Amino acid sequence: MQVALGLRSLAIKLAVFVVLAGVFAWFVGGSIFPGSQVVNGPAVEWAGVAWHPQVTGNGRHSAPVEWRIYRTDANGTAQAESFGVPSPWRQVHGPYLDNDGLSWKIESDANGTSDWWLVSIDRSGTVTVKKAPEHPDIVGLTLEVLTPVP
Repeated sequence: MQVALGLRSLAIKLAVFVVLAGVFAWFVGGSIFPGSQVVNGPAVEWAGVAWHPQVTGNGRHSAPVEWRIYRTDANGTAQAESFGVPSPWRQVHGPYLDNDGLSWKIESDANGTSDWWLVSIDRSGTVTVKKAPEHPDIVGLTLEVLTPVP
């Protein structure tokens, strides 16, 4: 009888602990069982559309983050743009403004090899994609950081 009462008491204490842990995790903005975390970067407007980067990480295991660039049209419809650059993307630098227009520098990790790509959007909205020889700092462009649109 004493063993049954002890086990019942332990079960009640365990249930109260789990409930309070869940409430605390919710209170601090998290979860007991974390899932994917998504962070949207600031949007900039260029060639009549808004562009913003998005990074996704996984809270369940240690895996590299993945980046995307989203295009939002005047109707508010957001769509991920691949620009023909193989995924997954491990780094996105930009957006930058240079003589050619708006530029993003993207590190692609397709097939286990790291390649850098330069994506440019000119003032008419035409997209140009070039493979960069190495890290984007050696591409040879003088870049200015764009101020995000409020």
